[in-house]
Amino acid sequence: MVGAVLIVVAVRAAREGQRTRTLVAAACAALLIGWAIFVGPNVKLLAAPELHGFNFAMIGIIIAAVWQMSGYTMALYLAGLRGIPEELREAAKVDGARDAQMYRFVIFPLLSPITLSAMIILGHISLKIFDLVYAMAGPDNVAASVPALNMYLTSFRQNQFALGAAIGTILLILVAFVIVPYLANQFKGEEGHA
Repeated sequence: MVGAVLIVVAVRAAREGQRTRTLVAAACAALLIGWAIFVGPNVKLLAAPELHGFNFAMIGIIIAAVWQMSGYTMALYLAGLRGIPEELREAAKVDGARDAQMYRFVIFPLLSPITLSAMIILGHISLKIFDLVYAMAGPDNVAASVPALNMYLTSFRQNQFALGAAIGTILLILVAFVIVPYLANQFKGEEGHA
């Protein structure tokens, strides 16, 4: 489902001539579809299967993570909303736009860079989350395991430092895979304005 939405976004962006948006959407769709076809069916998520099929510890961790990051995201959007000039809102009202149309066609498109920034930053934080899982579920809750916790346990509980360093390197590559295209796009945009 999400892969199909990303493909539609890529096609629309290609029609509008937005090269970066097309490449990002197509790459995300390819990764998601590749995961769903090749990797996903072979992944065993739980070491010991839960009787109800899902570890409820993750629900609490997800709620706490949303609570922890919601203030930061709200601050980003508040700064973005304050950065929209009042003249644009007045011009939309003069052109006959209702409030819903003003938000859909004026405000939300102007907030798209903020949304992209929030998605990139929150995605990067979610890849390397450790403290919340360690504090809430403990290191021995295998079903609530995340890559950073696996790196910690492998390195410092099992004394397999090379394997822990390999997990850390994979995490670095994943975070770089998320952040480097965003930073390259930002710096390219700054050079165009200079």
